Amino acid sequence: MTFKLDINNHFVGPKAIFDPNFIPPRILFRRREVKSLSSILTDSLSDEFCLNILYQGINGIGKKVIINKVIDDLSRKNNGFNNIHKVHIDCKEKDFEELTFSVLNDLIKISQLNINFESLLNSNLSHLWNVFNLICKKTDCNLFFIFTNVEHLKPVIFKKFLHLGKENNITSIYTINKIFRPTTIDILSEFDLKKKLSYFSYKELFSILKQRMLQTFSHEVDQELIKYITDLVCEQYVPVPGKGIEIFRDLYPLLKDNQSMRNFKLIELCQNHFDQMQINDEFSMLDYISEEDLLHLLFLDNLSNYFLSSMNYYIKLNELKEIYNISCETLEYKKNIIEFQNIIKELLNIGIVRPSKNSQRENRPYFFDDAATTDSFFMVISPNQLKAIIDTLFERY
Repeated sequence: MTFKLDINNHFVGPKAIFDPNFIPPRILFRRREVKSLSSILTDSLSDEFCLNILYQGINGIGKKVIINKVIDDLSRKNNGFNNIHKVHIDCKEKDFEELTFSVLNDLIKISQLNINFESLLNSNLSHLWNVFNLICKKTDCNLFFIFTNVEHLKPVIFKKFLHLGKENNITSIYTINKIFRPTTIDILSEFDLKKKLSYFSYKELFSILKQRMLQTFSHEVDQELIKYITDLVCEQYVPVPGKGIEIFRDLYPLLKDNQSMRNFKLIELCQNHFDQMQINDEFSMLDYISEEDLLHLLFLDNLSNYFLSSMNYYIKLNELKEIYNISCETLEYKKNIIEFQNIIKELLNIGIVRPSKNSQRENRPYFFDDAATTDSFFMVISPNQLKAIIDTLFERY
Protein backbone atom coordinates (compact mmCIF):
# COMPACT_ATOMS: atom_id res chain seq x y z
CA MET A 1 0.00 0.00 0.00
CA THR A 2 1.25 3.52 -0.75
CA PHE A 3 0.20 6.98 0.25
CA LYS A 4 0.67 10.34 -1.41
CA LEU A 5 2.01 13.58 -0.08
CA ASP A 6 -0.45 15.36 2.19
CA ILE A 7 -0.33 19.10 1.64
CA ASN A 8 -0.57 19.61 5.39
CA ASN A 9 2.71 17.78 5.92
CA HIS A 10 4.82 20.29 3.93
CA PHE A 11 7.51 18.47 1.94
CA VAL A 12 10.93 19.60 3.17
CA GLY A 13 13.47 17.12 1.85
CA PRO A 14 16.33 15.26 3.60
CA LYS A 15 16.63 18.04 6.19
CA ALA A 16 13.53 16.52 7.82
CA ILE A 17 15.57 13.52 9.00
CA PHE A 18 19.19 14.70 8.93
CA ASP A 19 18.90 18.05 10.74
CA PRO A 20 19.04 17.31 14.52
CA ASN A 21 17.21 20.59 15.22
CA PHE A 22 14.50 20.16 12.58
CA ILE A 23 11.05 21.27 13.74
CA PRO A 24 8.06 19.67 11.96
CA PRO A 25 5.35 22.13 10.88
CA ARG A 26 2.98 20.20 13.15
CA ILE A 27 4.18 18.51 16.31
CA LEU A 28 1.90 15.56 16.78
CA PHE A 29 0.58 14.38 20.16
CA ARG A 30 2.54 16.94 22.20
CA ARG A 31 0.04 19.81 22.11
CA ARG A 32 -0.30 19.92 25.90
CA GLU A 33 3.46 19.98 26.44
CA VAL A 34 3.96 22.72 23.83
CA LYS A 35 1.17 24.82 25.28
CA SER A 36 2.49 24.44 28.83
CA LEU A 37 6.05 25.47 27.97
CA SER A 38 4.87 28.32 25.75
CA SER A 39 2.70 29.70 28.54
CA ILE A 40 5.39 29.68 31.21
CA LEU A 41 8.10 31.12 28.91
CA THR A 42 5.75 33.88 27.76
CA ASP A 43 5.11 34.81 31.38
CA SER A 44 8.80 34.72 32.25
CA LEU A 45 9.70 37.00 29.33
CA SER A 46 6.88 39.40 30.12
CA ASP A 47 7.77 39.65 33.79
CA GLU A 48 11.55 39.44 33.18
CA PHE A 49 12.29 36.54 35.46
CA CYS A 50 14.44 33.56 34.55
CA LEU A 51 13.76 29.87 34.91
CA ASN A 52 15.63 26.60 35.21
CA ILE A 53 13.60 23.94 33.39
CA LEU A 54 14.26 20.21 33.17
CA TYR A 55 12.90 17.79 30.55
CA GLN A 56 13.41 14.10 31.28
CA GLY A 57 12.89 11.28 28.80
CA ILE A 58 14.75 8.68 26.76
CA ASN A 59 16.80 9.86 23.79
CA GLY A 60 14.59 10.40 20.73
CA ILE A 61 11.34 11.02 22.61
CA GLY A 62 11.06 14.62 21.36
CA LYS A 63 12.46 16.90 24.08
CA LYS A 64 14.42 19.18 21.74
CA VAL A 65 11.56 19.41 19.24
CA ILE A 66 9.22 20.81 21.89
CA ILE A 67 11.79 23.29 23.20
CA ASN A 68 12.89 24.54 19.78
CA LYS A 69 9.30 24.80 18.58
CA VAL A 70 8.21 26.96 21.53
CA ILE A 71 11.22 29.27 21.50
CA ASP A 72 11.06 29.76 17.72
CA ASP A 73 7.34 30.53 17.94
CA LEU A 74 8.00 33.09 20.67
CA SER A 75 10.70 34.81 18.62
CA ARG A 76 8.33 35.13 15.63
CA LYS A 77 5.39 36.56 17.57
CA ASN A 78 4.87 40.30 17.51
CA ASN A 79 4.90 40.72 21.29
CA GLY A 80 8.22 42.34 22.02
CA PHE A 81 10.12 39.06 22.27
CA ASN A 82 11.74 39.25 18.85
CA ASN A 83 15.27 39.62 20.23
CA ILE A 84 15.55 36.00 21.33
CA HIS A 85 18.67 33.90 20.92
CA LYS A 86 19.24 30.23 21.68
CA VAL A 87 22.58 28.83 22.77
CA HIS A 88 22.74 25.06 22.32
CA ILE A 89 25.18 23.21 24.57
CA ASP A 90 25.70 19.49 24.05
CA CYS A 91 27.20 18.14 27.28
CA LYS A 92 28.11 14.75 25.90
CA GLU A 93 31.78 13.86 26.36
CA LYS A 94 32.78 17.43 27.29
CA ASP A 95 34.60 18.56 30.41
CA PHE A 96 33.93 21.86 32.15
CA GLU A 97 36.55 23.73 30.13
CA GLU A 98 35.23 22.48 26.79
CA LEU A 99 31.66 23.39 27.77
CA THR A 100 32.73 26.88 28.81
CA PHE A 101 34.59 27.50 25.55
CA SER A 102 31.62 26.19 23.57
CA VAL A 103 29.18 28.58 25.25
CA LEU A 104 31.61 31.50 25.13
CA ASN A 105 32.11 31.14 21.40
CA ASP A 106 28.36 31.38 20.76
CA LEU A 107 27.88 34.22 23.24
CA ILE A 108 30.59 36.35 21.66
CA LYS A 109 28.89 36.03 18.27
CA ILE A 110 25.48 36.91 19.72
CA SER A 111 26.67 39.83 21.85
CA GLN A 112 28.81 41.36 19.07
CA LEU A 113 31.20 42.57 21.75
CA ASN A 114 34.75 43.30 20.68
CA ILE A 115 36.30 40.23 22.27
CA ASN A 116 38.98 38.15 20.58
CA PHE A 117 38.01 34.55 21.21
CA GLU A 118 41.49 33.25 20.35
CA SER A 119 42.98 35.38 23.12
CA LEU A 120 40.96 33.34 25.61
CA LEU A 121 42.29 29.96 24.52
CA ASN A 122 45.13 29.95 27.05
CA SER A 123 43.11 31.45 29.88
CA ASN A 124 42.47 29.57 33.09
CA LEU A 125 38.96 28.55 34.07
CA SER A 126 38.59 31.32 36.62
CA HIS A 127 39.27 33.99 34.00
CA LEU A 128 37.01 32.26 31.47
CA TRP A 129 34.18 32.20 33.99
CA ASN A 130 34.61 35.91 34.66
CA VAL A 131 34.48 36.67 30.93
CA PHE A 132 31.47 34.41 30.70
CA ASN A 133 29.60 36.41 33.35
CA LEU A 134 30.65 39.72 31.81
CA ILE A 135 29.32 38.80 28.36
CA CYS A 136 26.04 37.57 29.85
CA LYS A 137 25.54 40.87 31.65
CA LYS A 138 26.47 42.95 28.57
CA THR A 139 24.34 41.01 26.11
CA ASP A 140 21.16 42.97 25.40
CA CYS A 141 18.80 40.21 24.33
CA ASN A 142 16.65 37.42 25.68
CA LEU A 143 18.98 34.46 26.05
CA PHE A 144 17.97 30.82 26.31
CA PHE A 145 20.59 28.24 27.21
CA ILE A 146 19.57 24.78 26.02
CA PHE A 147 21.68 22.04 27.58
CA THR A 148 21.31 18.55 26.08
CA ASN A 149 22.65 15.21 27.35
CA VAL A 150 23.14 16.65 30.84
CA GLU A 151 23.44 13.17 32.33
CA HIS A 152 27.11 13.53 31.35
CA LEU A 153 27.62 16.53 33.65
CA LYS A 154 29.14 16.15 37.08
CA PRO A 155 26.84 17.53 39.80
CA VAL A 156 29.29 20.31 40.73
CA ILE A 157 29.44 21.53 37.10
CA PHE A 158 25.69 21.17 36.78
CA LYS A 159 25.17 23.46 39.74
CA LYS A 160 27.57 26.09 38.41
CA PHE A 161 25.53 26.44 35.21
CA LEU A 162 22.27 26.42 37.14
CA HIS A 163 23.46 29.31 39.29
CA LEU A 164 24.95 31.12 36.29
CA GLY A 165 21.51 31.39 34.70
CA LYS A 166 19.91 32.73 37.86
CA GLU A 167 22.66 35.29 38.42
CA ASN A 168 22.40 36.63 34.87
CA ASN A 169 18.63 36.34 34.36
CA ILE A 170 19.02 33.68 31.66
CA THR A 171 16.44 30.95 31.26
CA SER A 172 18.14 27.57 31.00
CA ILE A 173 16.44 24.45 29.72
CA TYR A 174 18.08 21.10 30.38
CA THR A 175 17.29 17.79 28.71
CA ILE A 176 18.32 14.49 30.23
CA ASN A 177 17.96 11.05 28.64
CA LYS A 178 17.23 9.27 31.89
CA ILE A 179 15.42 9.89 35.17
CA PHE A 180 17.37 11.51 37.98
CA ARG A 181 18.07 9.27 40.94
CA PRO A 182 16.83 10.20 44.43
CA THR A 183 20.44 10.93 45.44
CA THR A 184 20.34 14.00 43.17
CA ILE A 185 17.40 15.57 44.97
CA ASP A 186 19.51 18.63 45.81
CA ILE A 187 19.93 19.28 42.06
CA LEU A 188 16.25 18.67 41.34
CA SER A 189 15.31 21.33 43.88
CA GLU A 190 17.09 23.91 41.70
CA PHE A 191 14.54 23.55 38.91
CA ASP A 192 11.45 25.72 38.64
CA LEU A 193 9.75 23.28 36.28
CA LYS A 194 10.31 19.55 35.76
CA LYS A 195 8.68 17.60 32.96
CA LYS A 196 8.88 13.87 32.22
CA LEU A 197 7.77 13.02 28.69
CA SER A 198 5.62 9.93 28.23
CA TYR A 199 6.03 7.30 25.53
CA PHE A 200 3.88 7.20 22.43
CA SER A 201 1.36 4.53 21.55
CA TYR A 202 1.88 2.42 18.44
CA LYS A 203 -0.63 4.47 16.45
CA GLU A 204 0.88 7.76 17.59
CA LEU A 205 4.39 6.63 16.71
CA PHE A 206 3.25 5.41 13.31
CA SER A 207 1.62 8.80 12.59
CA ILE A 208 4.78 10.67 13.59
CA LEU A 209 7.06 8.48 11.45
CA LYS A 210 4.63 8.67 8.54
CA GLN A 211 4.62 12.47 8.82
CA ARG A 212 8.43 12.59 8.83
CA MET A 213 8.66 10.30 5.81
CA LEU A 214 6.21 12.50 3.91
CA GLN A 215 8.31 15.54 4.75
CA THR A 216 11.47 13.79 3.51
CA PHE A 217 10.31 12.34 0.17
CA SER A 218 8.23 13.94 -2.56
CA HIS A 219 7.39 10.61 -4.18
CA GLU A 220 5.13 7.82 -2.97
CA VAL A 221 6.41 5.72 -0.10
CA ASP A 222 5.45 2.20 0.89
CA GLN A 223 3.24 2.54 3.95
CA GLU A 224 3.95 -1.06 4.98
CA LEU A 225 7.59 -0.08 5.48
CA ILE A 226 6.55 2.62 7.97
CA LYS A 227 4.36 0.10 9.81
CA TYR A 228 7.21 -2.41 9.89
CA ILE A 229 9.68 0.13 11.30
CA THR A 230 7.10 1.19 13.89
CA ASP A 231 6.58 -2.45 14.91
CA LEU A 232 10.33 -3.03 15.17
CA VAL A 233 10.88 0.07 17.31
CA CYS A 234 8.01 -0.90 19.64
CA GLU A 235 9.17 -4.51 19.87
CA GLN A 236 12.95 -4.12 20.11
CA TYR A 237 13.36 -0.66 21.65
CA VAL A 238 10.81 1.75 23.15
CA PRO A 239 8.12 3.71 21.24
CA VAL A 240 9.99 6.94 20.48
CA PRO A 241 10.34 8.69 17.08
CA GLY A 242 14.11 9.19 17.31
CA LYS A 243 14.87 5.52 16.71
CA GLY A 244 12.63 5.40 13.65
CA ILE A 245 14.19 8.57 12.23
CA GLU A 246 17.63 7.04 12.77
CA ILE A 247 16.51 4.10 10.59
CA PHE A 248 15.15 6.50 7.95
CA ARG A 249 18.62 8.05 7.63
CA ASP A 250 20.09 4.65 6.84
CA LEU A 251 17.38 3.88 4.29
CA TYR A 252 17.48 7.31 2.63
CA PRO A 253 20.09 6.48 -0.08
CA LEU A 254 17.98 3.50 -1.15
CA LEU A 255 14.63 5.27 -1.08
CA LYS A 256 15.49 8.70 -2.48
CA ASP A 257 15.50 7.61 -6.15
CA ASN A 258 12.17 5.80 -5.78
CA GLN A 259 13.63 2.59 -7.18
CA SER A 260 12.00 -0.73 -6.44
CA MET A 261 14.10 -3.16 -4.45
CA ARG A 262 13.63 -6.44 -2.64
CA ASN A 263 12.01 -5.85 0.72
CA PHE A 264 14.18 -8.32 2.59
CA LYS A 265 17.16 -6.01 2.01
CA LEU A 266 15.27 -3.15 3.67
CA ILE A 267 14.27 -5.51 6.46
CA GLU A 268 17.91 -6.34 7.15
CA LEU A 269 18.92 -2.68 7.19
CA CYS A 270 16.15 -1.92 9.68
CA GLN A 271 17.11 -4.82 11.93
CA ASN A 272 20.76 -3.73 11.98
CA HIS A 273 19.74 -0.83 14.23
CA PHE A 274 18.90 -3.09 17.14
CA ASP A 275 21.73 -4.56 19.17
CA GLN A 276 19.59 -6.38 21.73
CA MET A 277 17.60 -8.71 19.53
CA GLN A 278 15.58 -11.30 21.41
CA ILE A 279 17.59 -13.90 19.56
CA ASN A 280 21.08 -12.45 19.70
CA ASP A 281 22.76 -14.45 16.92
CA GLU A 282 22.35 -17.45 14.69
CA PHE A 283 24.11 -19.73 17.17
CA SER A 284 21.56 -19.07 19.92
CA MET A 285 18.80 -19.48 17.35
CA LEU A 286 20.41 -22.77 16.35
CA ASP A 287 20.14 -23.95 19.96
CA TYR A 288 16.45 -23.08 20.02
CA ILE A 289 15.42 -25.02 16.94
CA SER A 290 18.11 -27.70 16.63
CA GLU A 291 15.82 -30.27 18.22
CA GLU A 292 12.92 -29.60 15.87
CA ASP A 293 11.62 -32.36 13.59
CA LEU A 294 11.68 -32.31 9.81
CA LEU A 295 8.19 -30.81 9.45
CA HIS A 296 9.09 -27.84 11.66
CA LEU A 297 12.33 -27.25 9.75
CA LEU A 298 10.59 -27.40 6.39
CA PHE A 299 7.94 -24.98 7.68
CA LEU A 300 10.66 -22.53 8.77
CA ASP A 301 12.43 -22.94 5.44
CA ASN A 302 9.23 -22.14 3.55
CA LEU A 303 8.62 -19.21 5.89
CA SER A 304 12.03 -17.70 5.11
CA ASN A 305 11.44 -18.27 1.40
CA TYR A 306 8.13 -16.41 1.65
CA PHE A 307 9.84 -13.24 2.85
CA LEU A 308 12.83 -13.62 0.52
CA SER A 309 10.66 -14.02 -2.58
CA SER A 310 7.71 -11.75 -1.78
CA MET A 311 7.46 -7.98 -1.48
CA ASN A 312 5.80 -8.21 1.93
CA TYR A 313 6.90 -7.06 5.37
CA TYR A 314 4.12 -9.06 7.01
CA ILE A 315 2.47 -12.44 6.78
CA LYS A 316 -1.12 -13.16 7.77
CA LEU A 317 -2.20 -16.12 9.87
CA ASN A 318 -4.04 -17.75 6.98
CA GLU A 319 -0.82 -17.48 4.92
CA LEU A 320 1.09 -19.15 7.73
CA LYS A 321 -1.48 -21.94 7.65
CA GLU A 322 -1.00 -22.27 3.90
CA ILE A 323 2.76 -22.65 4.45
CA TYR A 324 2.05 -25.35 7.01
CA ASN A 325 -0.24 -27.18 4.57
CA ILE A 326 2.37 -27.05 1.81
CA SER A 327 5.02 -28.36 4.21
CA CYS A 328 2.77 -31.27 5.21
CA GLU A 329 1.97 -32.09 1.58
CA THR A 330 5.66 -32.05 0.66
CA LEU A 331 6.45 -34.59 3.36
CA GLU A 332 3.16 -36.44 2.89
CA TYR A 333 2.27 -35.78 6.51
CA LYS A 334 -1.26 -35.63 7.77
CA LYS A 335 -2.40 -32.08 8.54
CA ASN A 336 -3.26 -31.35 12.15
CA ILE A 337 -4.71 -28.01 13.25
CA ILE A 338 -3.42 -28.48 16.81
CA GLU A 339 0.07 -29.05 15.49
CA PHE A 340 -0.19 -25.90 13.38
CA GLN A 341 -1.31 -23.89 16.40
CA ASN A 342 1.61 -25.23 18.42
CA ILE A 343 4.05 -24.22 15.66
CA ILE A 344 2.74 -20.64 15.68
CA LYS A 345 2.94 -20.49 19.47
CA GLU A 346 6.51 -21.74 19.28
CA LEU A 347 7.44 -19.13 16.66
CA LEU A 348 6.11 -16.44 18.97
CA ASN A 349 7.82 -17.85 22.06
CA ILE A 350 11.18 -18.26 20.36
CA GLY A 351 10.96 -14.79 18.83
CA ILE A 352 11.11 -15.64 15.13
CA VAL A 353 7.91 -13.72 14.48
CA ARG A 354 5.85 -11.19 16.41
CA PRO A 355 2.25 -10.01 15.95
CA SER A 356 1.98 -6.50 14.54
CA LYS A 357 0.67 -4.05 17.09
CA ASN A 358 -1.28 -2.50 14.24
CA SER A 359 -3.50 -5.60 14.00
CA GLN A 360 -3.11 -7.07 17.48
CA ARG A 361 -6.32 -7.35 19.43
CA GLU A 362 -6.52 -6.40 23.07
CA ASN A 363 -5.03 -9.01 25.42
CA ARG A 364 -4.96 -11.66 22.68
CA PRO A 365 -1.79 -11.65 20.55
CA TYR A 366 -2.89 -14.38 18.14
CA PHE A 367 -6.01 -16.28 17.12
CA PHE A 368 -6.87 -19.54 15.48
CA ASP A 369 -10.29 -18.83 14.07
CA ASP A 370 -11.45 -17.53 10.70
CA ALA A 371 -11.26 -13.92 11.88
CA ALA A 372 -7.51 -14.35 12.28
CA THR A 373 -7.01 -13.87 8.56
CA THR A 374 -6.69 -10.13 9.22
CA ASP A 375 -3.92 -10.48 11.85
CA SER A 376 -0.40 -9.77 10.61
CA PHE A 377 2.96 -11.02 11.83
CA PHE A 378 6.46 -9.76 11.08
CA MET A 379 9.84 -11.45 11.31
CA VAL A 380 12.10 -10.34 14.15
CA ILE A 381 15.22 -11.80 12.53
CA SER A 382 16.41 -11.52 8.96
CA PRO A 383 14.88 -14.12 6.60
CA ASN A 384 18.38 -14.63 5.19
CA GLN A 385 19.66 -15.41 8.68
CA LEU A 386 16.87 -17.89 9.31
CA LYS A 387 17.48 -19.49 5.91
CA ALA A 388 21.16 -20.00 6.73
CA ILE A 389 20.30 -21.66 10.05
CA ILE A 390 17.74 -23.99 8.47
CA ASP A 391 20.17 -24.95 5.68
CA THR A 392 22.69 -25.90 8.35
CA LEU A 393 20.16 -28.08 10.17
CA PHE A 394 18.97 -29.74 6.96
CA GLU A 395 22.43 -31.23 6.53
CA ARG A 396 21.54 -33.68 9.31
CA TYR A 397 18.80 -35.27 7.26
